[in-house]
Amino acid sequence: MAAPAQLQGLKEEATCSICLEYFTDPVSVECGHAFCRSCITQCWEGLETDFPFPQCRETFQNKTLRPNWQLANIVEMLKQLHLPNATPQEENLCSEHEEKLKLFCEDDQRPICLVCRESKGHRAHTVLPIPEAAQEYKDKLYSYMEHLKKELKDLHEWIEEERRKASELEGKIVNQREKILSTFEHLKQFLEQEKQQLLSRLEKEEEENMKKIQEKLTQLEKQQSTHRDLITELARKCQQQDLDLLKDVKSVLGREQGIHDENTCRPWRQKWLSHPGRT
Repeated sequence: MAAPAQLQGLKEEATCSICLEYFTDPVSVECGHAFCRSCITQCWEGLETDFPFPQCRETFQNKTLRPNWQLANIVEMLKQLHLPNATPQEENLCSEHEEKLKLFCEDDQRPICLVCRESKGHRAHTVLPIPEAAQEYKDKLYSYMEHLKKELKDLHEWIEEERRKASELEGKIVNQREKILSTFEHLKQFLEQEKQQLLSRLEKEEEENMKKIQEKLTQLEKQQSTHRDLITELARKCQQQDLDLLKDVKSVLGREQGIHDENTCRPWRQKWLSHPGRT
């Protein structure tokens, strides 16, 4: 026959960790633990994702409940067994009076027997029958569990909201980045066009100015050649005999006068004399 400790361990293995009673319609979940179908369903009430398992605290995205028929059969056999008498500790007896623990002292937060209840140490304390105290605390635990489930749901909604904000922010950043790149690309093209237009205009102005300067240089070089020829002629004239010199001196002077005519000579001469580089 199995030892009392072994039977007690077997009873614990056949007990739901939520309701602390024998399994009723036991089901296995993803983590490998088992619960009453109604207990685990009540724990997950209102949740659509992130299902926590009360025993191991693991969380899974989907809920999968598989009937555990073998565990159900073991529970039925345990219910039909007549367990032998156990030691005082195993029978939940008072260690001081060896009486059965039937009451719960709320002040000391521990089970007591009827003799303890009448003792001086517990006479003024609030005492409840163990089933009533267990039910009261079970209700508190369920209430706290419901509160945690509501907070878990709120946290889930909060996380989803923050994820949505992060996604929207990422989308906005991508759009702004594309707009900035597009704007600067257009600006780059515009500046390139402006550069080419300015360079083309500058080149055209350079050609026009160089053409004017070249024309002026041609004119000045022509006048320079004329002056040299006249100087040569005047020098030769000055070396002639008096009679020869006076024969056509008037025509020679007339040529000199024509070269220095105000309408042809003065404009470029005055402009050249007034040039900043002229000292």
